[in-house]
Amino acid sequence: MKIKIVYLIGQLGLGGSERQLYLLLKHMDKTKFEPHVIVFNPSENYTLDNDLKAAGVPVYEMPPTNANIIKRVFWLAKTIKKIKPHILHSWTAYINAYVGVAGRLAGVKVLLGSVRGALHSPGYADSPAFLRWLILHGVHGHLVNADTIAEELRKAGVPEKKIYILFNCVETPEKKSFTLPAHIPPNARLIGMVGNLRYEKNYPLFIYGLAGIVSEFENVYGVIAGQSVLQAAPDLPEQIKKQIADLKIENKIWLAGFQADVPALLSRFEIFCLTSNSEGTPNALLEAMVSGLPAIATRVGGIPQIVENGVSGIIIAPNDLNGLQDALRFLLENPEAARKMGAAGRQQAEQRFSIHAIVPLFENYYLSQTK
Repeated sequence: MKIKIVYLIGQLGLGGSERQLYLLLKHMDKTKFEPHVIVFNPSENYTLDNDLKAAGVPVYEMPPTNANIIKRVFWLAKTIKKIKPHILHSWTAYINAYVGVAGRLAGVKVLLGSVRGALHSPGYADSPAFLRWLILHGVHGHLVNADTIAEELRKAGVPEKKIYILFNCVETPEKKSFTLPAHIPPNARLIGMVGNLRYEKNYPLFIYGLAGIVSEFENVYGVIAGQSVLQAAPDLPEQIKKQIADLKIENKIWLAGFQADVPALLSRFEIFCLTSNSEGTPNALLEAMVSGLPAIATRVGGIPQIVENGVSGIIIAPNDLNGLQDALRFLLENPEAARKMGAAGRQQAEQRFSIHAIVPLFENYYLSQTK
């Protein structure tokens, strides 16, 4: 008998958490599991729904007329009853609350949640107290992607037996070409960040860091690739543009926006940066490492468990502008050292975080929950 699992997720864009779900379901053993996905916020701007359908995964979209919580709960309960899953699993922290309520109404025996980012991030910390309680305690178990998040859950009163750590996974990319825009020369040395435009990514630090070193090196350009998340950070796109203009580096930084083929873009990078103030296990960082890039990343969340400082990249303190600029100078001035770090990072990513290493751990966990 196949184990039927229904996943609930906010949207199916190309953000890190959505990409993780796609990779898991693409490579899951379909002889043992039957996955389904319910999307809360369907949009023509999001593309992974078609990819999941192509992988044989049914996708159900929340009707836009379900604008309030009560309508959403009852529509979910009705839809879940029709599917009759053995497991209901939220892939997004705020949806844990829906799993707890709608899952019980539908009579699902195993209710699982996810916490993929720090509890002090706005999405959780700004929620009402009753909703925070449901997010943490309305499900039977939580899957988290970093030790630091597990520790936060313990401190918040979640029992140890309800916490299970499973790191993100990554695919080794195919070699592809990428055409740069006309204003960037073919021999440009690109330093970039990839991620949705959210405040916690701390793009201002990256921009200030770049502004401090671009005049010292020939053909160095910065890249910010990612789509705007207006609900999460409505003013951030304009703030980024203003900061770049104020620093007079408009001709040295490319706001690449949404990029459908991130691995192809990463193939043109020389250095990858992640200047976040909070993280879980960042998918973009794993993709950069498996692409052979040396990484400069902040010491937050699960990053120290991914990047070995001085071996596969350089770890700096959060908001450390001098540390960021020193790391950039070192890698730009020492390309052989940068190459070795990139090679080490690729080896680590392929050995520890590949789909072949991580997907079976998810499968074993699900099997353990249905015995």
